Amino acid sequence: MALVNQAKREINAKLVFFGPGLSGKSTNLKHVHGKLKQEFRGAMKVMSVQEARMLFFDFTPPGDGNVHGFKVRFHVYTVSGEVVEPAAWKMVLKGVDGIVFVADASPERSVANRESLDSLETFLKGYGQSLSSVPVVVQYNKCDLPDALPVDDLERLLNPSRHPSFKASSQSGEGVLQSLLALVKSVLTELRSRGIEGGAAVEELQNIVEGPARATAQAAPAASQESPAVVSAAPGADEPLTLEISGAPTPAGAGRFSLPLTMRCGARTKSVLLNVSLSLDEE
Repeated sequence: MALVNQAKREINAKLVFFGPGLSGKSTNLKHVHGKLKQEFRGAMKVMSVQEARMLFFDFTPPGDGNVHGFKVRFHVYTVSGEVVEPAAWKMVLKGVDGIVFVADASPERSVANRESLDSLETFLKGYGQSLSSVPVVVQYNKCDLPDALPVDDLERLLNPSRHPSFKASSQSGEGVLQSLLALVKSVLTELRSRGIEGGAAVEELQNIVEGPARATAQAAPAASQESPAVVSAAPGADEPLTLEISGAPTPAGAGRFSLPLTMRCGARTKSVLLNVSLSLDEE
């Protein structure tokens, strides 16, 4: 669900690139980030989540990107890795406003594509959403390979609902920006139809708590040295004290984001919000 910041007159919407391992999700994000002008996008950031890497950045679309007088800022996420723990994807998909499903057009990845799509439906169902209630774009990546499956076959297997779809090569960039722009248009249309009342106030973020997904903030290429993953108890304590990430990170300004955490000591818990500042050098 989009977050509305009344003070800044800004709507924050979350887009997620989802798909099977090694399908090209991270390469998609890196290509998009490299193509966007610096005045429209923030720095690419990375976090370690359940032994996988979560990549994310934000951007504001130029032109007619307003919704009822509110500027829309899109926050783009993905999780890379050959195998990604479900807890990591659940954290990233929480509150999602639009999805690019990145399928691998290689013939040997047909089963992985189908299993990944089934997992996506299951994760969304856990949040009361579905592939019919969230704007979705299907991207057939690696269509430039000599043995790539025909698009008609991929459509029958993965897109019976006929979501907008694109042939793509994340290596060359073909179809990558088109996939994202199509999703942005769909999400803007959805936001305009729902109105401002369809979003959640930014202040409500502190009250959103889900099952803990343990993660460690790490540099990419340079990040905060604070690690919220686990903090040992003081010597002699009967119960260990731990800090666990309990929700998705939320941008809080240039180079800053907030992480909802849960402190646990035995049966006692307390929710806190950790503000993290990043300093990243452009390569």
